[in-house]
Amino acid sequence: MENERSGRRIASWWLRFEDLNWPNADTLDRIKRRAEGMARADVTAAMIFGAHFRWDFLPYFTILNDYLATVAEELRALGIELYDHHSVCLVHRYDTRQEMRRVILHSGPHLPFSPSRNAAASWEYRGKRLNDWRMIDVRDGKPAYYPQYTAESFCTRNPEYREAYKDYIRTLVSETGIRGLSADDPIHFMQYATCACSHCQAELKRRAGITLPPIDDRSFWGNWENPAWRAWIDLRLDGVSDFLREIKGVLPEGFLLTTCGGASATAHVNASCADGRRFLGGCNYLNLEMVGNTPPYRHDPVTSNSSISHKMINAAHHQGAAIEQGLRCFGTGFAFTEATANIVWAVNKMLGADCWTITLKDRLGLPEHILRTLPNEEDIVGRAYGFEKQHPELFDGTAVAQLGVYFSEETKFHTYFGNLDHGYSEDFGAMMKLLFAHGISAHTIFRFPKDASRYPCVLLPSAASMTDAERAALDQYTKNGGTVIACGPSAIPEAEGEWALPTSPDVKEPSAFFCHMPDGPFPINPAWMRETTLTPCEAPISFRECRQSVLYTPHRVSDGKIDHLLMDEIRQCIKPYPVKVVSADGYLVTTFDHSDSVTVHLLAADFDTDIDHKLDEIRFHRSRVNFINRVEPIGVARTVLIDAAADATVYTPFNEATTLVTRVGDQTTVTLPDATSYLIVRFPKNRQ
Repeated sequence: MENERSGRRIASWWLRFEDLNWPNADTLDRIKRRAEGMARADVTAAMIFGAHFRWDFLPYFTILNDYLATVAEELRALGIELYDHHSVCLVHRYDTRQEMRRVILHSGPHLPFSPSRNAAASWEYRGKRLNDWRMIDVRDGKPAYYPQYTAESFCTRNPEYREAYKDYIRTLVSETGIRGLSADDPIHFMQYATCACSHCQAELKRRAGITLPPIDDRSFWGNWENPAWRAWIDLRLDGVSDFLREIKGVLPEGFLLTTCGGASATAHVNASCADGRRFLGGCNYLNLEMVGNTPPYRHDPVTSNSSISHKMINAAHHQGAAIEQGLRCFGTGFAFTEATANIVWAVNKMLGADCWTITLKDRLGLPEHILRTLPNEEDIVGRAYGFEKQHPELFDGTAVAQLGVYFSEETKFHTYFGNLDHGYSEDFGAMMKLLFAHGISAHTIFRFPKDASRYPCVLLPSAASMTDAERAALDQYTKNGGTVIACGPSAIPEAEGEWALPTSPDVKEPSAFFCHMPDGPFPINPAWMRETTLTPCEAPISFRECRQSVLYTPHRVSDGKIDHLLMDEIRQCIKPYPVKVVSADGYLVTTFDHSDSVTVHLLAADFDTDIDHKLDEIRFHRSRVNFINRVEPIGVARTVLIDAAADATVYTPFNEATTLVTRVGDQTTVTLPDATSYLIVRFPKNRQ
C-alpha cells in the first residue's frame, strides 16, 4: 500500500451463482476484468460478499476456496489484497415453500443456498453434527429462530463449534491466500431471547451461582438491581470477545480480523452484544456498518434512514475504542451511484477511518436482468478513492482531542436507564452531535485519564452509575488538574440531582419483555425499551461546582435546554488549539493534526436526496436501502470562517467550481461554490 497511515480503500467483491460454476473460462474472464476495474478505481482491498451463510456451503468448500484463491491471485498481481467476509454462525433454515421464496428473494446479498431441514439434520463437520451447535431460545428451550433472516444460529460459546470454526479458518487461509477476514455475526440477533444452551447456562451458574430462571421470573429478567441479571449481561458480552480472541489465535501474524457492528453506542447493544469494544477482544480492525441509506432518503418508511450525525456518533464510539488500543477503524456504507459513494467515503474521512463501499443491489428487490445493468463498486468509488490516493497528506493525521467524552459502560450495561432508547445512549449521542456541530474535537474515552495532559476536560453525559474504581479514577484526574463537566443523572455523590431512575420494566406478560419480529429486516425492540421516558428536569438551568473541578447541571443534554450554557462551559475548559472554526453553519466539523499541517474537515449535516422512481415502482420487495441517484447538501453556509495564523489551502473533492479563500490577519474566509457537501481546509504548521 502506498501509505499505510492513510488507510485502506475497500470495495465489495460480489459472488453470484454463476461464479460457482468454477473452474470456467468465462468466470475467469470476469475475475480478471473486475480486478482490473478495481485497480483503475484505486481500490486497495476487495471484500468478498456472497456465500455469506458459509456453513450452508459446506459441501462446496473446495470449489469456493479455489475460486477465492484465483481471485486473490489476480488481485495480488495488481497490488490489491483480498479479504473474506462471511457469517460465522448463521444458517438459513426454512420449513415451507413460502419461507424458501422469502430467503431467495429477500436475502440476495447472501447468495442464499441452503439445505432442507432433513438434509441439515445429518450434516457433520469433522465428525461433529452442526445441529448440536445451535443457540437455544430462553422462552421455550427450542433452537432459536430468526425470522428476519429465516435462519438459525450456532452458539459461539459452544466449545465444539469453536474448534470446528477454527479448523475451518485454518484451511480457508491456507488454501485461498486471503489477507483479512470479516467474521460476522458472533452476536445475539434476537437479543435477550438467546441463549439458553447448556454452555451458556453453565457459565451463568459459574458466575452467579444460579440456574437460568423461567421468563416469568421478574426478580431476574430485566431487573438491573439483581447482580445475577447483570452477570447474565456480562457473560453474553464476554462470549463475543472470547470467541473472537480464539479465532485470532489461529490466524497468521499481521492478518486482519474484524467483524460487523452497526451501533455500539445505542441501547439495544445490551441485548444484542454487538459492541465494538468487545469486538476488540480479538479483532485488530474495527468495523462500523452504517446501516441503510447514506445519506438518508426520508420519503420511504420501510428503508433505514438515520442522519449523518447519527452515523458519526456511533463511528465516534468505535473510533474511541480503536484509539484506546492503537488500532484503525473502517466504516461500511451502502451506495449505488457515485454521488452516494462520495458521501459514504466522506463520513469515514470525517472520523479518520478507512472506507468500505458496498452496492447492496440485491436488497433493492429488482429482477436479475436489471441488477446486471446497475453500477458495480469499481464504477462508483473512483472519484473519492482517486482523490484520497492523490492526496495522502490530507488523511494521515490523528484526530485532535480538545477534550474527552466519557462513555459510561457501567451506566450503559448495568442500569435499566442504559437499556432505554430514550436513556443513556440518547444523552451520549446528543453530546457528540453538539460537539460536531460546534467544531469541538473530542475523543470518546472509556477510562478517566490519570491527569489533564491529553484531555484537560472530560464530559460526563448522564453517567448515572459508577464503580468504586471509576470514582477513584475521577478523583485522581481532578486532583491532577482535570475538569469534569457532568450533566443529567449522575453517580457523583455531590451532584444531588433530582433523578430517581427506574430499575426494571413493568411488563404484564413475560413475552412482552422480548423483542418481536414483524415482516421486515430488523427486530423491533419491546415497548418498555422504546417508549419509557423520564420526566423532564424542572431545576433552574445552571451549572454549579458540586465539588472541586467538577461542574454539574441536573439537566440532560438530550432535552435540548442547556446547549448554549454547556458550550460556554466547554469552551472555557478545552485545550486551546491554533486552528479554530468560528462559523460553519450546516456543517459537521472535525480536525486532524499532521506532522506538517492541520486539516479541518467539514461535511454537510443534511442532504436533499432523490431516487430512481422508475426502478422503485417495479421493486417486488423493499428493505433497508433505496437507489439514491441525487444528493445535494441543504442548509449549508456559503462562507466558512476559521481562525488560524497561516494561509489555507481548500480542497472540495466533489466540486469543480472555484473556491475563494481570503485572509485578514488570523481569520480565513472560505467562500464556497453552490452545493458543497464536503471540504478540507489545510493549514501548514509554522516551522519557525
